[in-house]
Formats: sequence, C-alpha cells, structure tokens
Amino acid sequence: MCLRIHIIACQVFSRELRHFAAVSPHIIDITWLPQGLHDTPTILRSRLESAVLQIEDTPRNRPDFILFGYGLCSNGTMGVAARTIPIVIPRTDDCIGIFLGSQARYLALFNRYQTAYWLNNGWIENAFLPTPEALAEKKAEYTRLYGEDNAEYLAGEDVSWTKNYRYCGFIHSTVYHNDSYRALADRLCGLYGWEAVDLRGDCRMLEAMVGGQWDPQDFLVCPPGTWAQPSYDRQKMIAVPAKEEAANG
Repeated sequence: MCLRIHIIACQVFSRELRHFAAVSPHIIDITWLPQGLHDTPTILRSRLESAVLQIEDTPRNRPDFILFGYGLCSNGTMGVAARTIPIVIPRTDDCIGIFLGSQARYLALFNRYQTAYWLNNGWIENAFLPTPEALAEKKAEYTRLYGEDNAEYLAGEDVSWTKNYRYCGFIHSTVYHNDSYRALADRLCGLYGWEAVDLRGDCRMLEAMVGGQWDPQDFLVCPPGTWAQPSYDRQKMIAVPAKEEAANG
C-alpha cells in the first residue's frame, strides 16, 4: 500500500531525507524548519503546531501520517496534536541519535564521550559554528546593535561554552561526504583543544522515516487527538490524550 507521509523536519536532515524520500515506495512531502529551534523549545512547538494545522486544513494531498524529523529536542515536540492524522515521532533525545541510527547507540557513545560536541554534514551546512570568521561577523553585528562594550561581553559568551567540551565527534554520512567538512572539524579541535573522534553514521532511522513501517522501539505513533509527553525512561515518550482545546485547534 502506497502511503502519503508528510514530514516536518529540521534542516539538518536535508541531504539524507531528500535522498531517501526520492527512492521511497511512498509519497513523501517535506516541510523544512530552520536549524536551532531546539534552543527555544516553545518556539519549536509553536512552529510544529502551525505546520500540523496547515497540513490538516489543506484538503489537497492530505497525508496518511505526519512525521516529525525531530526527537525530544528539549521537549519541543511534546504536546503537539493533530485532530485527524496520526503523528509519528522518533524515540531519541535529538537529531544525534537519529544520525547514529538509534537512541541506544547514542547513549553508549554519550557514556564514552560525555563531553562531546557533535558535528556532521547537516550541522556544518545549517548551524552556527564558532569559527573566527563567524565570530567576527557576529561581534560586528553586536557592535552595531549594542555598542562596543556590550559587544565584547556578548562575543565572549558566544565561545564560553566551548570550554565544556573535550571531544568533537564527527559523524560520517553514508549519503554524502565532503573532505572540507571533516577538515573544519579538525580546525575547531585545534582552536578549542578538543580531541577529534570519527564515528560512522547509520541512516537506519532516516530510511525508516520514509519507509512507512515504524518499529515501536524506535518510533512513537500518536493517534489523532493524542500527543506525546516525556516518559523519562528508555521509551523517551508516550502518547496521552491531548487537551481538548488544543486538539480541536
């Protein structure tokens, strides 16, 4: 049976999801959201709610399923319901587990490299990275907006977090490789004293997203009128009845 699946995804999955969507036996529509929304989970939730509402209110090309190209992502995917279409969510903390192929593998690597800053193609192409050039550009913008003294402080805050990391884990994609991206990871390691770690990516979950068969160990399916909430265990999340006013739009 050919399904129509509408994926609402973070831009970091652009290369892989486009690749697998092109060869899926199902009809795949994708709405892209900008990288970084996990930093403001209330905004992520609002963007997901708006996208779900637009999909439900558009009669043409109505999907059989809506799938979030996100994990928990600071709980930004929790509490989003559809009235009439099931919502599917990967059971991972964030995109790193998806790029690694499972939450279990992510946890195993997290335990080994607890202070790792993760990079891959999608992050390099879509996220802010603390290179000298990018930092200088941000500082110039801060100076224009807030004055030189405030800009100095804000620029310091933009790199203060780098001291919290010891490793830079570079996840190699099976879909696309660019030598300059790996070189950029080495450059960041040199700048901030991180140790480079090379990791093999696993697109199993990304393929499953467009495959239409979602293993309950890896994906939560929320029936219409329900939404996900954190379970604080290995499941990561469970489906519960949505609040009536939210589910009814």
